[in-house]
Amino acid sequence: MLIAFDGVCFGDGPPTGVARAFWNGLAAFVPATTAECVLLLPDGAACEPIAGLRAIAAPRGAMARQLGLPRLLRSLRAAACHGSVASVPLRAPCPTIAQAHDFPWLHPECGETTSWWRRQATRRSLRAAAAVLAPSTTTRDDVRTLRGHGDGVHLVPHGTPLGPRPTSAALEARRGPFLVLGGDRPRKNHERLRAAHAAARSRCATLPPLQFVGPPHAFVDEPAKRGLLATCTALVHVSRFEGFGLPVLEGLAHGAPVLASALPPHREIAGEHAWFVDPDDTGSIADGLLRIAADPALRDRLANGGHDRARAFSPEAVAARWRTIHGALGA
Repeated sequence: MLIAFDGVCFGDGPPTGVARAFWNGLAAFVPATTAECVLLLPDGAACEPIAGLRAIAAPRGAMARQLGLPRLLRSLRAAACHGSVASVPLRAPCPTIAQAHDFPWLHPECGETTSWWRRQATRRSLRAAAAVLAPSTTTRDDVRTLRGHGDGVHLVPHGTPLGPRPTSAALEARRGPFLVLGGDRPRKNHERLRAAHAAARSRCATLPPLQFVGPPHAFVDEPAKRGLLATCTALVHVSRFEGFGLPVLEGLAHGAPVLASALPPHREIAGEHAWFVDPDDTGSIADGLLRIAADPALRDRLANGGHDRARAFSPEAVAARWRTIHGALGA
């Protein structure tokens, strides 16, 4: 039996949130299955190798994918095609699994729009998929809206490897900047965060600086990112909308105190183990930065509780859910 994984998420440069979450699941799934696994990589794309996962060149571009992927899946005799994004081949010869991430254009408060064509293509793809994976209840509910029903929609949160448990010495060594991971789209709220930080620093001159890490100009590889997560004063993620919020989980998993916007996906990830702020209120963000910087007992509580919380979001848990869903589809 062969399962084909659609690696289209690796076709747009270095792996960020979507590609990293998918890679984490693959790295746990492949060694734990008896099925043959292949990764369909768009022409020119690259992916960190995973033992036992064979990469095969695949078409690049929306139309080429719709025409070429069904032929490729047929030639492989694939039992299932497991996607990394919402788009799946509509005429696939096997069951398809779509991975939904976020649909900001369904939420006018985000200020992000998309084309009529993309809206229709997304709806059609999600309705064609035999199963759809959603990482949060927010995304799951959006998928149900787009599909017109909830059948075949599965809540499968993303996973990330667990870092070392925080120790007193490790917490004392956290003297780095406030770490901000991710891109710079408007909903990431970086402009308001900068204003909040400036306001907070006017009240506390020794407040740690902000360090933004992410595309397009400040991308770092995984070892470097783990180093930053181990030394930052706190992980800060105050976006106005998220379908999941992988940086929040990465902060928890690496023992970093987390300051996050009070969004439902962030609360699902962190529970009570993050300091939540109103992303639309500069004063709320500023107060959060000051509080987390000034209160070592709070940082200790958030770091230890968050690390325990992150255990539930392991890549192995993701892989187990994938196996169950594949089995239900006969793969």
